[in-house]
Amino acid sequence: MTKYKKSQNKKKEPDISASLIARIEYNKDLITQMLSGSCTKRLNNFDWLRQEISFSEPKTLFFRNTKEQAPYFDHSCTRGLGKAYDYILEQTHNKAELTFNEICNIHYFICNERDIQINDTFIHAGVVRKTNIPMEIESAIEDIIYRYKNDKKHVLLRAFDVHYKLILLQPFDDYNKRTARIVMNWILLENGYRPIAFTKKTDKELYPASLLSMANGDTKSYYRYMMNSMFVSQNNIIKQLKTSKVL
Repeated sequence: MTKYKKSQNKKKEPDISASLIARIEYNKDLITQMLSGSCTKRLNNFDWLRQEISFSEPKTLFFRNTKEQAPYFDHSCTRGLGKAYDYILEQTHNKAELTFNEICNIHYFICNERDIQINDTFIHAGVVRKTNIPMEIESAIEDIIYRYKNDKKHVLLRAFDVHYKLILLQPFDDYNKRTARIVMNWILLENGYRPIAFTKKTDKELYPASLLSMANGDTKSYYRYMMNSMFVSQNNIIKQLKTSKVL
């Protein structure tokens, strides 16, 4: 069984991502080139991505009928995600390191810098949930960060691993997926990529399905979906830059 798994990984892992990673790397360089020399165009691009991540993405992933949606998706929700996005832009620009405290800060901004009560749920902003074992969640998050920094896998796969592991851990009272996506985008930004925005109509079903695939041991499907989402986001950025009126 062990030999089968090793040979399977050796044979198939490059096929999962090699050609797509090459196209992603090409797009990464192209976007950097398109953004160079125009401060206004760069700022417009950041603001456009802010809108995608803080408004279009949550509306796509969590759309419900008006009564069910109201407590979870409103101006407060979009403002919090916008604050978190601005925060990771600033921190990665200043070369700050991703740490346990920074992940708590991201959650704090997503919560609009205050504790939130939704029906019977009380969300403590930037505070990990209590467990019976002191420091259990903090240690688990530090382990996730350590593995991200020391794993030999491609940085995209490591970013996707952090995203999934944080969702699996559920370190906060709520807003764990939102936090995990912003943390993943921190990693992408600090490695020269642009954020992923899950804004396709199909993401409403495909995003949770990819997480379920990973939970069932199908890492190939999860990585493929995440890399495709990265590629789609890049293409949307390129299209937006090409049609921009700013020179």
